[in-house]
Amino acid sequence: MPKKHRIDLADYGRRGLLEAFRDRQMPCFSTSCNLDITPIRRFIKANGYSFFITMSYVLSRAVNQVPEFRHRLIAGELYAFERVDPGYTVLLEDGTFSFCDSMHFDDFERYRKHAANRIASVKIRPDHATGDKHHMFFISNVPWFSFTAFTHPYERKYGSIPILTIGKYFEQDNVTWMPLAVQVHHGVVDWSHVGVLYDHIGQLVRYPDSLHAGV
Repeated sequence: MPKKHRIDLADYGRRGLLEAFRDRQMPCFSTSCNLDITPIRRFIKANGYSFFITMSYVLSRAVNQVPEFRHRLIAGELYAFERVDPGYTVLLEDGTFSFCDSMHFDDFERYRKHAANRIASVKIRPDHATGDKHHMFFISNVPWFSFTAFTHPYERKYGSIPILTIGKYFEQDNVTWMPLAVQVHHGVVDWSHVGVLYDHIGQLVRYPDSLHAGV
């Protein structure tokens, strides 16, 4: 599990905002956008890569570049993880899905091989465990439809874990668009931080050759 350290709230610039949102019944907000994935889709096709695994790497790399997306509320204390790992939803043959706890690697080749092995493993032996997930963030894959908004169930224990959702991509005016939704805890993450995340993701999908460069 990645290392973490406790953040001293006395030195935390967002302490007032954290305290304002921490005990609300629903402290999360969600936003969505359509992402131009035309360049990275060509890159994926040219190299024979898995679309989902490649996009999950993009999301994982971007999430790890934004410090606030690595902050977690655990038993009332605020912690910062040095790295957060992605957890996926994986469709099973019976139409249900399994959780899939994976791991982030800066190296794209190492990441995609590990992700492929983990996905294959849970297809054989589905995982519905809900153990300690604070070191993770979640990626939901919804390939059946596009969307303009998306909200996930809220669980207080894991409410500070970001959830990213990708939907069915579509063509419009020779551009391939993919809906992307982000749900975060407002006590930990602000709109500006989501904007920084979108910027990182946009750079990676616009210049996919940079995936091989790592961080």
